Amino acid sequence: MFPAIRRLLAATFLSLLLITGAIAQPARTSQPPKFFPYAVQTKTLPNGLTILVIPTPEFKDMVTYSTAVFAGSGKETEKGKTGLAHLFEHIMFRHEYGGKPGGYDEAIRRMGVHNNAWTDYDLTFYHPTTFSQNLIGPISRPGGPVPGLIELESSRFKGLTLDRKTFEVEAGAVLGEYRRVFSDPAEKMVEDFSPVAYPSHPYGHTVIGYRDDVENMPNAWDSAWEFYHNYYAPNGVAVIAVGDVDPATIFAEAEKRYADWKPAHPPQIPAERAPDGPKQVHVKWEADVSPRIIVGYHTPAMKPGSKETAVTQILPELLASRSAPLFQKLRYQKQTVTSFGIEGGPEFLQATDPHLLLLDSELILERFRQDGNNYVDDVQNDVISGVEDLKHFSRQPKASETLRVIKSKVRNDFLAGLDSTVSIAQAFAWYYRFDHDPHAIDTLMQGIDSLTPKDVDAYAATYFTPQRRIVATLWHDQDSAAGAQEAK
Repeated sequence: MFPAIRRLLAATFLSLLLITGAIAQPARTSQPPKFFPYAVQTKTLPNGLTILVIPTPEFKDMVTYSTAVFAGSGKETEKGKTGLAHLFEHIMFRHEYGGKPGGYDEAIRRMGVHNNAWTDYDLTFYHPTTFSQNLIGPISRPGGPVPGLIELESSRFKGLTLDRKTFEVEAGAVLGEYRRVFSDPAEKMVEDFSPVAYPSHPYGHTVIGYRDDVENMPNAWDSAWEFYHNYYAPNGVAVIAVGDVDPATIFAEAEKRYADWKPAHPPQIPAERAPDGPKQVHVKWEADVSPRIIVGYHTPAMKPGSKETAVTQILPELLASRSAPLFQKLRYQKQTVTSFGIEGGPEFLQATDPHLLLLDSELILERFRQDGNNYVDDVQNDVISGVEDLKHFSRQPKASETLRVIKSKVRNDFLAGLDSTVSIAQAFAWYYRFDHDPHAIDTLMQGIDSLTPKDVDAYAATYFTPQRRIVATLWHDQDSAAGAQEAK
């Protein structure tokens, strides 16, 4: 984020002063953006909490008052205790505001708030949306006044309270979600190959956690609270308010409500060792479903502005869009798959630590029964060849024009997605988390704009190698490729 060492040292010294409470950072307005179409005002409290306000007056009288916790399942390091980040996404809605069971939820309901959240590998994001006038209380309602949204949110984030029985019931409910999620064959494939791909990093388990850990989650009271106190702390959180709001008013109320929140010092996350593939994983499936192949490659950590991150951002267009040569070959020319895409969507590629590109192919069941391993190998080899063709992307006819069109599409699709206060808050938080830079989206797009076909060549040569490859397959036991071959 800082190009000069002198600026880096100065920023580090300033951060230390802020965290220790020596000084408070005044609110400041970012410079007019070059791509992101909104100005951002920020204020950092002495405890390390950053409040970011993005005025969008066109969304009249509406506000999303979001809280980004820079911790997801990728922070779960305790063996046998996976899924805690996702559990707290649920638990946070059960806060006993005012010492009353269900007090938070009742106040939110009476106020009139659309309240939701989601959890990823590196981020847990809470995004209540309501009328701007509901930010600061008391708010008059039938049956008596309710506190403002800022007060309610600060209460649960800096001092969550609930009884053990409520915890156990909510933890038990996660098991039902686990069963629903992993009824999808592709999700089960990701679960099974993740520990093979990441033997020493928390990315080795999915966001929801291992099944045994989920089943035992009602008994994880102590570990769950340790996770909460480590990561639900002001120096690991940002408040992002987007809507028809006055920044000065939000800064004043936020400082009043969050100033006494104490920072924490979470444990270090172990670094993953270098990939040592190629690796192969097979998943046996009970139901008679279409076979699946996922070809994955270890990709670099996201850092907006870098060439590597810029290429990572356009990989979905280069490989899995309808106009991509690999998609065209599999779906239309050879017609060997019924679907082809990036498992988990483009967001799966975008991670704080090195992560994975996962190319998911669904095969034709009847053809698999007839041709077995030969069919599987044909599709797998086509995917690998299509990926490795990017090592020579610059030699392709009209490579520069292809790249120009992709850049334009990425930019337009991003802007088109900013269609509500919630979508703006989510997009901003998603990229802000990497360097905690209010200009992260502009920096990201500048990196994409600077790409040349040779940059794609260099990326592919570095990351699309056998050592970085992992392949997962799935099919019904009785329809295994070996069985199919024997039956012929």
